[in-house]
Amino acid sequence: MRLRTIGLAAVLSTSLFHDSGAVVRPKGAEAPLVSAGIGPRSHRATQITRSTQLASVGLAGWTAIWDRDTDVPLRLWGQGQVVSGSVADAAIAEAAARQFLAAHLATLAPGAAVSDFELVSNVVSPQGDLRTVGFIQRANGVRVLGGGIGVAFKNDRIAMVSSTALPNVAVTIPAQRLTATAIQRAATRWLSDAGHAVAARATANALPAERVIVPIVRPRIGAVDIQYKVAEQVAVDATSGIGQWNVWVDAGDATPIARRSTLSWASGKILYNVPDRSPSAGQRRAQPSFATHIVNGTPTTAAADGTVTWTGTTAATVQLKFNSPIVAITNKAGSVLTQTISLAVGGSFTLNKSTDEVADAQVDAFVYANQVKQFVKARINPTLAYLDQSLSVNVNENQTCNAFSTGDDIHFFRAGQCENTGRMADVVYHEFGHSLHANSIIEGVGQFDGSLSEGLADILSVAITGDPGLGRGFFFNNDPLRDLDPVGSEKHWPEDADGEVHDEGEIIGGTLWDLRKALETKLGQTAGYERWLKIYYTIMQRAADIPSSYAEALLGDDDDGDITNGTPNQCDINAVFGAHGLADPSVTLGIASPVRDGFNISIQAAPPAASACPGASVQSAVVDWNPRGGGAGGQVTLTQTGDTFAGDIPTQPDGTVVQYKVTLTLTDGTQLSFPNNNADPLYEFYVGEVKKLWCATFEDGAADWTLSPEFEAGAPMGLSSDPKTAFDGTNVLGLDLSEDGSYNSSTMAFAETPEIDLQGETKVRLQYQRWLGVEDGFYDQAKISANGQIVWTNFASQNDPQAGGVNHVDKEWRFQDVDLSAQAATGKVKLRFELKSDEGLEFGGWTMDEVCVVAVTGAALTCGNGTIDQGETCDDGNRTDGDGCSANCVDETGGGGDDGGCCSTGTSPAAPLALSLATLGLVLRRRRRA
Repeated sequence: MRLRTIGLAAVLSTSLFHDSGAVVRPKGAEAPLVSAGIGPRSHRATQITRSTQLASVGLAGWTAIWDRDTDVPLRLWGQGQVVSGSVADAAIAEAAARQFLAAHLATLAPGAAVSDFELVSNVVSPQGDLRTVGFIQRANGVRVLGGGIGVAFKNDRIAMVSSTALPNVAVTIPAQRLTATAIQRAATRWLSDAGHAVAARATANALPAERVIVPIVRPRIGAVDIQYKVAEQVAVDATSGIGQWNVWVDAGDATPIARRSTLSWASGKILYNVPDRSPSAGQRRAQPSFATHIVNGTPTTAAADGTVTWTGTTAATVQLKFNSPIVAITNKAGSVLTQTISLAVGGSFTLNKSTDEVADAQVDAFVYANQVKQFVKARINPTLAYLDQSLSVNVNENQTCNAFSTGDDIHFFRAGQCENTGRMADVVYHEFGHSLHANSIIEGVGQFDGSLSEGLADILSVAITGDPGLGRGFFFNNDPLRDLDPVGSEKHWPEDADGEVHDEGEIIGGTLWDLRKALETKLGQTAGYERWLKIYYTIMQRAADIPSSYAEALLGDDDDGDITNGTPNQCDINAVFGAHGLADPSVTLGIASPVRDGFNISIQAAPPAASACPGASVQSAVVDWNPRGGGAGGQVTLTQTGDTFAGDIPTQPDGTVVQYKVTLTLTDGTQLSFPNNNADPLYEFYVGEVKKLWCATFEDGAADWTLSPEFEAGAPMGLSSDPKTAFDGTNVLGLDLSEDGSYNSSTMAFAETPEIDLQGETKVRLQYQRWLGVEDGFYDQAKISANGQIVWTNFASQNDPQAGGVNHVDKEWRFQDVDLSAQAATGKVKLRFELKSDEGLEFGGWTMDEVCVVAVTGAALTCGNGTIDQGETCDDGNRTDGDGCSANCVDETGGGGDDGGCCSTGTSPAAPLALSLATLGLVLRRRRRA
């Protein structure tokens, strides 16, 4: 049975699973969710359905965000019916919610019965203006994991309906229950086989001993593709090291189905001298906390300013403690710090352990944990009972460079290559953010999604610090670990949804930071901040994942229970969420990837439709280009005609590989660049005539290739970072196309061509279409070899980049040209596409189409023969730049040609067309994205 890791937005995303992301995912850490068999979709795919399309199901005037893979509306809103008293009266709201559910069950949960939905929530928002009624889904009396329906009431009307219900659930419930021993044995054996020493949990935190239905949702290609399995569930803990899992095994035969980690990686007056942010980022100052000290033998809790009181008129003996009514410190490196002092009447004492890492981590984490809980209670949700419970804060764990939350208590690691995370305010706030998220979700409505939680945890931290640069001091300097307000590289959904929860969390984190700026600019700093916190917490309570956050932002901002008439700040929400790919497509810019036709580059940039919320539009577009390998390039300003910007790169001599990028400038000053891949930021195409010597299209498979087990030929399914369609035809060759899409950790995978006869040609090239997703080359290496010699590899950082790696993730089909002439001497060539991965992060790996080995013909063939042939302005007998005659036989001294260019892309005016019909470099047989 092959183990596969699953993207965090996969099936099993349910509020039962209160796992939390880390500050950083440590190298070698297991993926948060692991499947024992075929994996589900990587992310929820959504689309907007308009009111006219919903009229046929009795919802005229409503709008839906539709889950394409389940064919169920993720969120619905419209001018809902008035339900007098529904916000104030729970019974009225429940009755109305049940009535709506019964009337629209076929839309909200196809194939289900009203009796399948069990009421689990009926709660009012902290501001008292929004009531949410939540139901969980059952089938044959068994809970369907992740299935739920919620109805929101605002201003005494139905304002929004949510559904993560699963359609047409059909299962056979085994007549006999497995014994607890059999369940536990299967779960612990599975984890033991993966190298974990574990035992079943025997505490109050164990999972309920009820069977559940596990839905495995596959990407929809035609019909809905969902498999349902009845499972037993068990909670398992590591008996050595750190680890907690929820495990699901088949209820019939105890075969493992899936497991999810429930840890998150990633962390007078008595005052405490602590850093504002971290020891190396920010000043230290004396700060109070609500500690409960022993004053003259009596437990006494300090006031907000650190003041303690006692009877008498003489100095008190105070035993300093690191617990409060809401925070308790555990020191994993030994006993908890204690110190006895004499406190004079009217005096003060400041505890300073700045030179002692272990002691200072206890002091700092205690102060920060109290601060974040007080902030949430005062500014976000004063009625949340969880805030009144004691939070277990564990410091000085015997590992480094991370922190984690179990969904309740939080843990911080010792210093090593990075700071002790208990000494970092941002990390403490972040980890508590995961616990807050887990304990704030409205059951039956919101769900715990790892990527969403990462962004929300980051935002809680920056809500307190006011700095979008999160984790300053993590690497002992002032550089942020993550920047939610990057210059020129804002993250966008779904292009930057790469399956890694911290990366994806930056999408919603950056979105919410930008919303804060917009609201404070519009409403003023105080009012804008308060409105932003309200919207933020609505998302935390109600969103199921990142795609559903936009609708919840509108609901949080709404003031009359009717989202169809707009919300007070809808234009700002539309603009910000649209800029990150999360808003209604009608308010985005309609920008497609660039298209190349010969030397002509064009890009569609349809302006937003006229609306009450006009947004930014494309103001200008330019193409920056250069010959690959050196030589003068330039910039071309594209001319706008309607919604299209287009222009021509100057024609270049045969044999040139032209590289280019397209940059759009919006009316608000924002710039967007194509291609969107920091590891390979330039498109390329080959100029010159070629003939095909050998090609593989994979339409009939790859029988003549030698493949390691992970490679397969078939139709791509859009899993992980893979494409959803082939470049041409139906099939491609790729790594794990059909399970979860990601390559395995610590693996060596390869695809090798047969030996290719070059037919006497010596100037040969590899030209193919690529869609590659791979971690920074410091960790994972994607390589192309020809006859055993490496001819290309992905970008690699020079030093260990930790969280700042430059991952190579193509987001579109990319043409690549590789010169194989140096390997052609034997008259044959064998190509090998390889991927070597470490034990950490994985992406989609290699996906290839239209792989060809071609021979250079025409003018490019004669360059370097010492004779100035047609199309050349010089020929010095070599193909070397910088010696007066370029590698493309263009005069570099200015004595010939026009700015290093030539008259055409071939040897005659008709050459561009002839070329494009003969090579993959210039594709005119149909208009394709670059």
